[in-house]
Amino acid sequence: MPSTPDTPAASTASTASTASTASTAEAAGEQSPDPDAEPGESTAKDDTSVEDFLRAAGVEDALVNRLGEVGDTNGYGLGEGVETSLEDRRMLASTQVETCRNVAVGHRTWDGIQGSDTSGGATEEQAAAMADFLRTEFCPHVAPLKEAALPKQTLGGPAEDAHGGRGLASPLSWWNARYQRVSWTKACARQTGQPMGDPVAYRLSEDAVVCATVPPAKSLRKHLIGVDIVFASPVGESRAREAVLTLLPSDASAAEETEGTNPDWSYLEGGCLSTDFRTKTLKSVVGEVQKNAEPWANSTYYSDGAIDDGAVGPYTGKVKQILLTTGADEPGLTGDLTC
Repeated sequence: MPSTPDTPAASTASTASTASTASTAEAAGEQSPDPDAEPGESTAKDDTSVEDFLRAAGVEDALVNRLGEVGDTNGYGLGEGVETSLEDRRMLASTQVETCRNVAVGHRTWDGIQGSDTSGGATEEQAAAMADFLRTEFCPHVAPLKEAALPKQTLGGPAEDAHGGRGLASPLSWWNARYQRVSWTKACARQTGQPMGDPVAYRLSEDAVVCATVPPAKSLRKHLIGVDIVFASPVGESRAREAVLTLLPSDASAAEETEGTNPDWSYLEGGCLSTDFRTKTLKSVVGEVQKNAEPWANSTYYSDGAIDDGAVGPYTGKVKQILLTTGADEPGLTGDLTC
């Protein structure tokens, strides 16, 4: 779910995408220090993933510094009068690479990005200055995401993984044996945005694909704990529920549906429909990769789609995109469910 931005730098134009809950550093491939790591293992201190990511995107340090100067001048840094370091600027640049790629594939618009930044605390002039620099100076240098070649597959695998899962929180090896891999860029990019991590996409049915990013955290590597189901065209709620249950253990049962709206800080007026599913089996499935696993999953329906700022439009009873995650949905500080 989207979280409230505190500064212009925390809005969608400056943060990693969704389906994932990883931090910007994690989304770019950086891992937090692992308290259980063996001596000599790499930690965040000597991680070079952000630099590697920028290099692969074609963004040199000279351009990073120019972006940083624009950011410092317009409130996207550490505060008025505080000059950011090269490391800070690389982090900003890595998230703005995502902005460029999302605009390029049609997932975002420049007007929307400016709206997101002003809702996050920027003035209209600051948001316009950043968007103008990105559009004219930064983004033209950003290389499109290069998708890895699709693997050769032998389909016909078991309906359940070794722990009784049927998709959510199951390992990639199970997915690859069960569902056909398809081009993520063609099937998912416009609807779910460009990923910062390793993207995967699977053909769930004739009318739906599953879009996901492989979690960067070591303990979650190669398990899909959150996915988006994207339909070729909007479907009814019964078809959406059927697709969700396909990816949950067979003992999943739905709790009461709850309508949600975008948070107050969002510049978008949108809504969604959330349903929690109780499943004892999922607790054992998730327990393989997460501590304090719970016997819950959640599906959130969107009629148009979702970005970090919330639902793109109102919920109409038709479903174009479903966010399916482990755990139950929690109301916001106001007690209301936010999209």
